[in-house]
Amino acid sequence: MLELVKIHGDEWKLSDIQENIDWCKEQQWRLMKYDNPNNHEHCLICYWTIFKSENGEDGFGYYYDGSTWLCTECYAKFISKAEL
Repeated sequence: MLELVKIHGDEWKLSDIQENIDWCKEQQWRLMKYDNPNNHEHCLICYWTIFKSENGEDGFGYYYDGSTWLCTECYAKFISKAEL
């Protein structure tokens, strides 16, 4: 059976993102404000764009080891849930 998850209003096949979710569960993440006005990053799980913004959904993310980011929605949906 095909399991779908909604992230930022889009449906994703869980099987397509499960490997990245599993890897992310093993890392230590820090909530950070993205502050580089000339660049952006993408969420490792859903490819959401994280950029300098006062909007919490766009301007904040979870950061790990130099350049890996998760959006706040993926962190809440897959990672913080795993820590319970």
